[in-house]
Amino acid sequence: MPAVRLTDVARDAGVSLATASRVLNGSDRVPGKDVAERVQRSAAKLGYVTNAQAQALARSRSGLIGLVVHDISDPYFGEIARQIQTRVFASGTQVLLTQTDRDAETESRAIRALIAQRVDALVIVGSSSYGASSDETLTAMLEGFARNGGLVVGIGQSPGVGRTIDVGDADGARALATALVVEGHRRFAVVGAHGPVPAAAHRTGGFLAGLAEAGLEAELSVEATLDRQGGHELARRVAEHLQKGGARDSAAPLCVFAPADVMALGAIGELRRQGLRVPQDVAVAGFGGVPAGLDASPTLSTLALPLEQIADTAVGWVLGEAEEGPETEQTVWTAPGETALRESTATASR
Repeated sequence: MPAVRLTDVARDAGVSLATASRVLNGSDRVPGKDVAERVQRSAAKLGYVTNAQAQALARSRSGLIGLVVHDISDPYFGEIARQIQTRVFASGTQVLLTQTDRDAETESRAIRALIAQRVDALVIVGSSSYGASSDETLTAMLEGFARNGGLVVGIGQSPGVGRTIDVGDADGARALATALVVEGHRRFAVVGAHGPVPAAAHRTGGFLAGLAEAGLEAELSVEATLDRQGGHELARRVAEHLQKGGARDSAAPLCVFAPADVMALGAIGELRRQGLRVPQDVAVAGFGGVPAGLDASPTLSTLALPLEQIADTAVGWVLGEAEEGPETEQTVWTAPGETALRESTATASR
């Protein structure tokens, strides 16, 4: 069956080709309401769908935004993606989503594919420093995209091009460490190796700096990946540490800092399977402020980032709307994170 053409819609609606085009292709010169409705009914009846590629060529823009995240199963990335999708869809723009699994080659391929799809903008969520050569390749690709009129927004770390939303990794974690010390915690465990994720290293570094200011240091550093499975490994290492040290029933439980909420939530689940109570035996704190942390039992202490505001600011920059974010001429905006001490670190539970 041959494809339905715009001329078929115009003939069925009894209007000129130009009028049908204005109605269906989003022209500002829309005819009267009755005519527009007649054209739309004919298009629906015949199954006509506008040619997005042809529109992109005519307008020099595609109406597409490329969204790049590390891991869509991580509630931090999932929530930002959901917020961006909601806001962008309301504007009539579409989102093309891809995940990188924190892999340099995958990220380069994903961004190259999105650029080939003629996206108007790229929003890159999460730090992506994989080494000098991969960084140079990614930067060169983004610079070429920007030279051709593309917009780039980085969330978490500057991609070296365009604008950046800084989530204050080191300062936020430092403030969280200080708040936990004030709450009464004196024994700490941290995650010391994070693979190719500099943001996590910055968070751990900031947390350790906060402890040092209080005259404390971590008694345990664990190597684990920055995901739910990494949280499980973290919890198992903590359980082994407590058993070997004979401190399982200590009046001063170990407080664990996971540099991502998804990791902290995974740790809580595994600590339970290890027979440890949270926070009575082991306290747990994360970083991110994902909504799932409020639904967990116990609720998760964290450095809570304003995820909705972050998404609104990114979309505002991409769509050229400054009213809900920083001024358009700004190239960097730091999201105001807040310490949120909840049940998972509560000292009154002991």
